[in-house]
Amino acid sequence: MNRIIGIELSHRYAPIEVREQLALNAEQTEEALQELKKKYDEVFIISTCNRLSLYAFGDSYLHLEKYLERFGKYSQYLSVLPDTKIAVQNLFSTAAGLESQAIGEHQIVGQIRDALDLARKNKTIGPILDEFIRQAVHVGKRTRLETNIGKHSASLATVGFELINKHNYNLADCNLLVIGTGNMANLVNTVLDRSSINKLYIASHDLERANEMAAEWQGEAVHVSKLPSLLAEVDIIIGGTQGEVNLLAEKEIENSKCTRAQFAASPEKPKLLIDFGLPRNFNPNLKKIDNINLYDLDDIKKMTYSGLLKRHDEIPQVREIITEEVEKFTTAFYQRKAAPVIEAYWNGLNETKDEELKWLMPKMGKLSRDQEKLIEKFAHRLIRKISKKPIEQVQEIAQNLHLTDNPINTVKKVFDLDTVELFVPKKRIIIGTRGSKLALTQTTYMIEKLKILEPQNEYVTKIIRTSGDDGDIQVMGAFTSAIQRALLDKRVDIAVHSYKDLPIEQVPGLVLGAISEREDVRDALLSKHGKTLRELPIGAIVGTGSLRRQIQLQQIRPDLEIKFIQGNLDSRIKKMQEGDYHAIILAVAGLKRLGMLDQVTEFLTQEEMIPAVCQGALALEIRDGDKGTAALVKKLNNEDVLLETDAERSFLTALGGGCNFPMAAYAKIDGSSIKINGLYASADGSIVEVDSIEGHKNGATRLASQLAINLMERVRTRKFQAESTSNEAT
Repeated sequence: MNRIIGIELSHRYAPIEVREQLALNAEQTEEALQELKKKYDEVFIISTCNRLSLYAFGDSYLHLEKYLERFGKYSQYLSVLPDTKIAVQNLFSTAAGLESQAIGEHQIVGQIRDALDLARKNKTIGPILDEFIRQAVHVGKRTRLETNIGKHSASLATVGFELINKHNYNLADCNLLVIGTGNMANLVNTVLDRSSINKLYIASHDLERANEMAAEWQGEAVHVSKLPSLLAEVDIIIGGTQGEVNLLAEKEIENSKCTRAQFAASPEKPKLLIDFGLPRNFNPNLKKIDNINLYDLDDIKKMTYSGLLKRHDEIPQVREIITEEVEKFTTAFYQRKAAPVIEAYWNGLNETKDEELKWLMPKMGKLSRDQEKLIEKFAHRLIRKISKKPIEQVQEIAQNLHLTDNPINTVKKVFDLDTVELFVPKKRIIIGTRGSKLALTQTTYMIEKLKILEPQNEYVTKIIRTSGDDGDIQVMGAFTSAIQRALLDKRVDIAVHSYKDLPIEQVPGLVLGAISEREDVRDALLSKHGKTLRELPIGAIVGTGSLRRQIQLQQIRPDLEIKFIQGNLDSRIKKMQEGDYHAIILAVAGLKRLGMLDQVTEFLTQEEMIPAVCQGALALEIRDGDKGTAALVKKLNNEDVLLETDAERSFLTALGGGCNFPMAAYAKIDGSSIKINGLYASADGSIVEVDSIEGHKNGATRLASQLAINLMERVRTRKFQAESTSNEAT
């Protein structure tokens, strides 16, 4: 069933060097619109310096993701918007300024409007997305009218002026070069409002446009091809074009024979370069050169902090407006599904009205035109009032098209509208999940499988915020309990979990409907400088959020410093890249599902690092007694994986389940046999026991329990021996 879906790359998750690889200019955006229109009924693209957002009206976001793959392996930076409410929430938040680099900035509303105009021009947009985007613009205007989200200074123009002041430039004695005419107007106006300039140059690919702006600002227009001749003359260069301009693009500036690069390496006096461009207009290596101060968008992001603190106070009120508008739009969206019925009903009433007026008018004698209009108006008001209640009822029914013996069919018969074709889903299945990129990717993967099994159902993704998402990972079921409550409350019908996150204790009223096929169970090392675990320097800092991993790492490299790390995959990788860690350990399954295997330095074997219990498997949890959903999800169950994970959880149960000791287990079926590897250790890692057991798979849980008993006995023996030795020494 078609829905509004999307995919986005933004400054929130992607650094500037990634964003500039996917920065589409107007021509490239038009090409993308035309190509994606072959896959979707409607398509809309926002391409700015801080985001690339692709929205469509269709069945799945996967075609959007596939399109972006041509630019490289960037899936780890993408946010997926797999369902109408999630996509609407995202665009409305963007229009309100909550997703902007400078929270509350006004420019994004104009950029959304421009993107709408471009989609209309290319005829890739229809009634659904047109209304969606116009409502987003309305939300953007409303939030700025009713709150102070845009009142406190945090604009790029203001930051640009502050940078000039920071470096003590007297503009009256300075020559200023501005590259680009589009987004630079606000900055130039801000500068000119506050100070005079000795000489101003406006450079553009469009010399006519540059001349217009130069005339307005009493500057001089130049074509971008003439820029090299100005480098020595100017003191401040501001880049803000998406065109193919990259001053001093040489990678090795110091060794370059290019006169521009040589000039940059040894400027006679300090120069200030402010780069608002994406792709960047200036070589980032210029930051290393004395006498050159270069700031790009990511640097500017850090500078807007103080102004943004004031705007943060407005966020709760803005969120209330967004929530209200999202609810209003999504309600109307579902009601539109009954539009063919309503339209046919209304057209029928109109035809009846027109026929009756044709019968009435000749019998009324000579009438003035005003009298005729009055009768026509009366007839129109009459059918409008007659139809008001039925139309409201049809719209309400449209909210529940999936119900058995759907009343919409009764409505069609009552009003003699059997010829109207309307897709009525067999059932609406609401699937609960966390809002992280990995969780949404995993959930969408399972939904695609469910669609194959039962394409007549409507599948809706509902994001549930958990304690773990708020940073509280110490509580039992940090990543699952909130979703389970939603399942019990019948707010969702299926919960998709990473099976390793599910506590051993079963929640009364809930059952596991299926365990998916298993992804790669291994752990992987990601290191900043591409060094393997054994190549890391002595004392290197390795990040992990798992005591299990910590203990096993210390067995291999006791000289390493193991440091706790928290957050989703993106944030952990970013912390490593920023120098907080030399390396981190992550599960291969998540990396693979997000298309991030290229980040892996080394895959650790199951022998080196025994996986967490149930690692790599997804669990579909349902309400006990929900026979229809049970029958559906059961088809996704992998019997061997179910036996393997049951064995691993039995191992955990036998060890006490929720105790604080590090534990790990991995069961693997081969034909009719099963082998289980297990680890049990003391909390400080001073005692570590590893063993395995094999047997027939039908006795998997018994074997797992026996393995746990064997390991506990060995740990007790080791502890007793250690205590005896200590007593003898005393």
